[in-house]
Amino acid sequence: MYPAKVSEEWHSHEQAHVTFMLRGGNRERRTKTEQQLGAGQLVFYHSRELHRNDHTLFPSRNLNLEIEPIFFQTYHLTEHQVDQAVKTGRLTGLEVTRLFYEALHPDPSAADSLHLLLLGYLQKTKGPGRPVGLLRAREWLHDNWYTWPTLAELAAVAGLHPVTLSKYFPQYFGYSLSQYMRRLKVQQALPLVSASRYSLSEIAYRCGFADQSHFIRCFKEQTGMPPSSFKRF
Repeated sequence: MYPAKVSEEWHSHEQAHVTFMLRGGNRERRTKTEQQLGAGQLVFYHSRELHRNDHTLFPSRNLNLEIEPIFFQTYHLTEHQVDQAVKTGRLTGLEVTRLFYEALHPDPSAADSLHLLLLGYLQKTKGPGRPVGLLRAREWLHDNWYTWPTLAELAAVAGLHPVTLSKYFPQYFGYSLSQYMRRLKVQQALPLVSASRYSLSEIAYRCGFADQSHFIRCFKEQTGMPPSSFKRF
C-alpha cells in the first residue's frame, strides 16, 4: 500500500512480477509505451524491465506477485508465457487474489500447491483457431458483464445452437458459461470491496448479483475468502 508519494524515477525489478491494482492508480511509462492504470487492472513486468510510475492517486494499493527464476526453470516456462496469460485474460486479478489468499494460509505442501495453482492459470486452453461464434459470445459477456443472459440469448448473439455453445465454450475458455459469468462479476467487485466506500449490498447490486448472499457466496467461491476478509488486506 502507498499512502503517500514514493519515488517516480525510472527503475526495474530483479524478478518478473504481476501487479494487480486494487485502489488508486498511476501513469505507467515503459521505454516504448505509456498507459493510465486504474483499480481493477493487471499488468506484467519482465525481470529488469525499465519503467516508471507517476501521477499516482493516493492512497494506492496493489497486490504484487513475484515469480522467481526457479519457477520458470522447474516448469520449463518463459516470462513471455506469463505476459500472454495476462494479455489474453487467462491470468487476472481474480487469480492473483486467490494465490495471495492461499499464500496467507500455508500448509506443509504450500509451495507445490501454489505452483500447481499458478500453472493451472497459465495453461493454454484449446486452440488455436477459436471459432468466431465462441469469440463473439465471450466478447459480448465482457461488454455486458453485469447481466445474466439466458443460454438461448447468448447462443443467438454467437450464432450457434445452444447445445454447441454450452459444449464448446469451456473447452476453449476453461470455464462453463455460468462459471465465466460469475468470475467476470467478482473481478469487477474486487476494487469496489477494496475501496471500502460501498456496502456489500450496494456492490452486489452494482455487479449484477441477485442479492448480498449470492454475492458473498460467489466471491468466496472464486477467491477462497468472504469479502469482509478481502477488505482487511
